[in-house]
Amino acid sequence: MKFQILFSSLFFILSGCGNNGATKPETEKKEVAPAAKTIEFVNSMRLKAPKRGDVFAYGEEIEILVHPKKKAGDIDSLQLWGDGELVQTITSKPWNLKWRPTKDKMGKHNMKLMAYHENGTVGLVSTYINLKSNQVPADYAYEIVNSFPHDRRAYTQGLFFHDGFLYEGTGQHGESSLRKVRLENGEAISIKNLEQEYFGEGITYSKNRIIQLTWHARKAFVVDPETFEQIDFFEVQTTNGEGWGITAMNNELVVSDGSNVLTLLDDTNYGKKRTIEVYDNNGAVTNLNELEYINGKIYANVWLTERIVIINPETGRVEGSIHLGTILKKKDRINLDKNDDVLNGIAWDEATQRMFVTGKRWPKLFEIKIEKK
Repeated sequence: MKFQILFSSLFFILSGCGNNGATKPETEKKEVAPAAKTIEFVNSMRLKAPKRGDVFAYGEEIEILVHPKKKAGDIDSLQLWGDGELVQTITSKPWNLKWRPTKDKMGKHNMKLMAYHENGTVGLVSTYINLKSNQVPADYAYEIVNSFPHDRRAYTQGLFFHDGFLYEGTGQHGESSLRKVRLENGEAISIKNLEQEYFGEGITYSKNRIIQLTWHARKAFVVDPETFEQIDFFEVQTTNGEGWGITAMNNELVVSDGSNVLTLLDDTNYGKKRTIEVYDNNGAVTNLNELEYINGKIYANVWLTERIVIINPETGRVEGSIHLGTILKKKDRINLDKNDDVLNGIAWDEATQRMFVTGKRWPKLFEIKIEKK
């Protein structure tokens, strides 16, 4: 079996002393230049299955069907590489392989096929597949512990709890603001209005700073939590340049952009570190919006629904769902736009382990307890 892996050779020519006892100068060592060869990559095969971007359940075995092209040289061997590691080598027809990805990560997994031909050329095909969860998310029931007044004018985009107060970020051009709010009566005791050009989005508390996103402006503001004065700003590098929700997780900031991808930033220099692709058993979970990090999991509002998903930040798997469609009574929905004034806003009081939720222009904010059904 030939694998056509080419190596360069290095030769040294040495000369010694004569045999007459006389000492002669040593002949200089001569270095021969490496005989470098270039691998010729050719378009010699067609990947019949899977198609680029196909979605499979985690743990599912993927069948890979390869068709050599008619004008290609004979294949001596075929290698499959998955996520950068050699998975399988075969040396005879049919040129079909199987792969079960072992990396427990939702979303994109890279795949590469290398066909080694008898004439020394190498066929190469690179593609990827996506993995969705193989588990149905657990359903969580909720109990309303308390309800509090909420400003009907507040188009809630971000929410967090810190040192006994709620902090709220609101949206819409000309209405966007940052607020410090008394939980008990919903009164805003501090308000900073954003300039009209900005559409405010999610907020979070990180390293004695408030971070407030904007939607399309590609700006995030760094704000003093006491004075609400702007300290700094930075550009958020998400998949589409938009900012939706944000939360602080350990030494990182997690940002949503309305897709199923969460972008993780360094919480000191705000540079992009990595991404998390979010999937449940049905596929990609898009429209991820307001975020909150609670006891090791990321909680996310799904925009235009009254569903909160619970995400494992290591894998991107949706592990739980909270459906809050009945939390706001019919009489409290009067004058709300059902297509816009939806559930949005999750806050967590770490000290007392209390969870709060509300919605855009909702008249109430709720403290809830959740448990698996």
